[in-house]
Amino acid sequence: MAIHRRLRLHHWITALLLVLLSLVILAMLGAWLLLHGNLPRTTGALDLPALDAPVEVARDAHGIPTIRAGSTRDAYLALGFVHAQDRFQQMEFMRRLGEGRLAEVIGEGAVGMDRWSRTLGLHRRAQQSYRALGDEARAALDAYAAGVNAWLRRRDSWLPPPLTLLDVRPDPWTPADSLVWQRLMAFRLAGNWQDEAARARLLDAGLPPERVADLWHETQGVTVSEPVTMPQPVREAALPPAPPAALAATLASNAWTVAPARSATGGALLANDPHLGYQTPILWYLARLETPDWQVSGATVPGVPFHLIGHNGRIGWGITTTHADTKDLFIETVTGDGTAYLAPDGPRPFETREEVIEVRGGEPVTFTVRETRHGPVVTDLRGMAGVAGGTDVVALAATGLMEGDRTAEAIMRLNRAGNRAEFLEAMRLFHAPMQNVFFAATDGDTGFISAGRVPVRKAGDGRVPVPGAGGSHDWTGFVPFEDLPQAFAPASGTLLNANNRVVGDGYPHLITAHWPPPWRALRGEALLAGREAHTVADMIAMQHDMRSTMAETLVPVLLGALPASPDTAEARRRLEAWDGTMDPDRPEPLILSAWLPRIEKALTADELGDRAGDWRENGERFIAAVVSSRDTWWCDRKDTGASETCGDILDLSLSDALTDLRARHGEDMDGWRWGDVHEAALDNRLYGRIPLIGGWFNLRPEVGGGNHTLLRAGYWNGGESGRFDAVHGAGLRMVLDMADPGASRFIIATGQSENPLSDHYADQMPLWSRGATLTLDGEPASVLRLEP
Repeated sequence: MAIHRRLRLHHWITALLLVLLSLVILAMLGAWLLLHGNLPRTTGALDLPALDAPVEVARDAHGIPTIRAGSTRDAYLALGFVHAQDRFQQMEFMRRLGEGRLAEVIGEGAVGMDRWSRTLGLHRRAQQSYRALGDEARAALDAYAAGVNAWLRRRDSWLPPPLTLLDVRPDPWTPADSLVWQRLMAFRLAGNWQDEAARARLLDAGLPPERVADLWHETQGVTVSEPVTMPQPVREAALPPAPPAALAATLASNAWTVAPARSATGGALLANDPHLGYQTPILWYLARLETPDWQVSGATVPGVPFHLIGHNGRIGWGITTTHADTKDLFIETVTGDGTAYLAPDGPRPFETREEVIEVRGGEPVTFTVRETRHGPVVTDLRGMAGVAGGTDVVALAATGLMEGDRTAEAIMRLNRAGNRAEFLEAMRLFHAPMQNVFFAATDGDTGFISAGRVPVRKAGDGRVPVPGAGGSHDWTGFVPFEDLPQAFAPASGTLLNANNRVVGDGYPHLITAHWPPPWRALRGEALLAGREAHTVADMIAMQHDMRSTMAETLVPVLLGALPASPDTAEARRRLEAWDGTMDPDRPEPLILSAWLPRIEKALTADELGDRAGDWRENGERFIAAVVSSRDTWWCDRKDTGASETCGDILDLSLSDALTDLRARHGEDMDGWRWGDVHEAALDNRLYGRIPLIGGWFNLRPEVGGGNHTLLRAGYWNGGESGRFDAVHGAGLRMVLDMADPGASRFIIATGQSENPLSDHYADQMPLWSRGATLTLDGEPASVLRLEP
């Protein structure tokens, strides 16, 4: 009997396993069918009633479309259709992020993100932008939206599987859905307000003002390094929380131009590689548009009809972030029962509106958004709406939240400009985020302008929150367009920016009190100066240069203060002989990257305590200043009975780093490789989270470079994981040769499609990772005819 019971149990287990296996197979088959049904139609003919005339969409071997249309309207309409074919999932989640409607489909975990978007009013302000645009720009946005909606209405087009499985029924696309992307980027590409809040918290915690200034140490002639003081105290509870990752600042990029006299091709050259967060699919989508009146080639963003980076056959353009201070935190004094705040002319009522966030699987979340004359009350993001009088709240003033924004129209006009004068006329309408816009023309002209609204303040330098009640620190206007940083046809024949300072000491306006370090710029300028005539190949090689000027500068400073020790002798020898190249095959980048965060923590942990997380700087400049000056205030640990020197801190930090590295990588340093722990984290934020199989959807190529190399591959500190995966860098690279614009080179980090079954999901990644590029005028691999 026992044998029979065991046999029956065995049969039941076998049957259960077969049922489970069948369910898994059915689920995989269903997923495959959903993905396959979402693949775009790329050949033959499709009826598109919204068109005025037939349009040809010719895709090359990498799925990059050339759209040939008989009119401007049809060109933008077809681009909307094609974007939706390849990237509608990305578009839908982008607009939901801007609208504050992610929790509707994701659930409670997205409520905080939605609350940020609703408080900032990003989609409402995008609607205001549409009303401020000229007729031509509105017509282009209308046509693009009609193209997206034409795709949504087609019965042979399946929604991407995540939208289907989440039962998302997309609303019709609107022009404001396209414009909200610019509002999102205006918030992401100006992060100085977080430093304002951090300085206020550190001062409130008792850190001396001169020591707060140390943490944001400046070099390269910047004079704003005086002690940081608060003109008005602010409660910790009034300061805004850190924004969610989707809205956090992500700032970097490289761009440079070479005049014909320094170009081996005889034409002006322009190189650009904007740096944003890595993901799959990457933000960018390559496309060409041709009409009888104009053409444009380059990088678009799905959801937006205009080319952000590219050329039109007459001029080419690229961008870097200026890092201008275009946000301020104003401390507002609440009066009465909490419904008003003080202004120079007396109490004013808050402007209020009720917001309701629908939550998938949960109850709706209702809250009140308050705004002052300066902007939205970000204190309320802590859930403090309705506080009574006698206290304070903080409001955020930001150029990216202002009415009358015509940045989208500026980009449209840039797409059509043919010379410097037309380039500058377009840039007059560029409002936010402030960007360094480079251009090169077929007539040989080159130049750049830092375009955008920069506030002129009555007082203060933007480093800390300021009083709002009396108007003492109010904005009085903006830096005049003619005074914005700019340069054209330089005598040297080259111009370069890598987010470094764009003005000299004599510049009359405050762009920002805190510039990023100049490490990438110093390397780029040296490479440009080191060759008399540059080729397109030289420009591409520069974009992949892995030598770190930061390492070249900082390592001798550290080794000069490091005591001799048998435990660190081999590491010292290797670092002394190293030229700073962040080569994936070398151990030195790994040693330095493991050492630096330990130095930073040892110098600051006892002084900052639980406020250490408020300081978001890359600390290399701070470390260099402290070690160079042998500053015992920072080097002496307050939490020990001994008196430590800077050398002691360096020795203990390096020993700790080496112990960890030996445990992870073995005793032999010859076997340590930077590339083993430094991969580009091109992760798919939806498919990549599927248990067991999610890793298949993520792209993880090994990369060299680091935070401060022209080959930007930015990483966070390795911490306990021991990994330094790159999460930020050039998802797009472009090199233009204006002697032959059609032969210009482009590449994106992933592929054109978001569908994992597509041949173009990741087909550009191997090219991108090894430094190869593509032209956008290749032979068509497929042709689709769109017919009215």
